[in-house]
Amino acid sequence: MEANTSTGQGRAVATPNIIASSRSYAEHYAAGKALREKCPRTAHAAWKAPRDRRDAVELVLSAEKGRVEDLLPLRHGRMVKSAFTFYRGAALTMAADLSTTPTTGIRVQ
Repeated sequence: MEANTSTGQGRAVATPNIIASSRSYAEHYAAGKALREKCPRTAHAAWKAPRDRRDAVELVLSAEKGRVEDLLPLRHGRMVKSAFTFYRGAALTMAADLSTTPTTGIRVQ
C-alpha cells in the first residue's frame, strides 16, 4: 500500500491509498474462513525446533553486524532480563522460529 502525503497545519500527514475491493463482506468473511480451515489456530498450539535450527545467540550476534559497537552491551543487558526482553530484542530469532510454522499465506508487515 502506498501513502500519499498532504500537508495540514504545517506538518506532513500520510494517508494510505486504499484499493477498493469488489468483494462483499460475506465474500471476505468466507475467504477468511477458508484460510482458517487451511491453517487452524490449533496448528499453532505446539512448536518443535527443526533439526537444522540455528543457535539463538548466533542469530542475535549476526543481526548485530553494522550496529554501533558501544551500544551493544546496553542491548545485551536489556535482553538478559527476561525471555520477553530477549525476544523483543531478537526479532531475527523470532522470525526464524516462526518461518517453520503453518501459515495461511496472508503476508503482513
